[in-house]
Amino acid sequence: MKKWWLLIVGLSMCASLQAQTLRFVAEDLPPYHYHNSSGKIDGMLVDVVKAVVDAANLQAEIELMPMARAVHELSHNSNTLMFSLLKTHDREDDFKFLGATFHATAYLFGLKAKTFTLNNLEDAQNYRVSTIRGYHSARYLLENGFSEEENLVLATEFHSLWQMLYLQRTDLVMTNALTIDKEIRDSGLDPSLVEAKFAVHDFPSELHIAANKKLPLEIATALTVALKSIKKNGEYEAILKRWKLE
Repeated sequence: MKKWWLLIVGLSMCASLQAQTLRFVAEDLPPYHYHNSSGKIDGMLVDVVKAVVDAANLQAEIELMPMARAVHELSHNSNTLMFSLLKTHDREDDFKFLGATFHATAYLFGLKAKTFTLNNLEDAQNYRVSTIRGYHSARYLLENGFSEEENLVLATEFHSLWQMLYLQRTDLVMTNALTIDKEIRDSGLDPSLVEAKFAVHDFPSELHIAANKKLPLEIATALTVALKSIKKNGEYEAILKRWKLE
């Protein structure tokens, strides 16, 4: 009788998990997650999420919203996940990180017309480097010898970040390569005038599926296992190839 009772409880729990609808949120960031010309949510990481959810036999909805709101929703709702959050040491205590969805190397970007000698990050201290105030990149630069009094310029948003570079009020911008084309175009500037000058390899570079701390362990485990499975069976690689993001 006890074995039957445990089996019934286990089946009931599985049915309950499958019936729960998860919310996956992210910012608008083509070609990873964005609204296509038909107004539908599309993108490489959208396809990854759909494959993971299918493999885990779960139900999910995908929404796009500003980054600040996405983080707020992730922080305050137990069924909400972000599917492209940069995994950093200071975030590990706040969220559950279920697995990497993409690798995004950080670079120091500068104008093509200007030449720099950069063999290491210390060399960049001879120039004015800019990033966004409050971002992990700002903390990283401060921890690696930069200061606002000498060589670090912190912008409040991307429009002013790129405007300062193009007006040569700063020399270099630290960010990853995921967003720069969209950010520069949205700032009314020409992205073809910018190039990567130095790769910052020791900066956190993995985008992860991140979950609220209160997400049930069974669901978190199912999603982690599913992500591993689509990487192992080749489905993840096929998605990258389809979007030409190998």
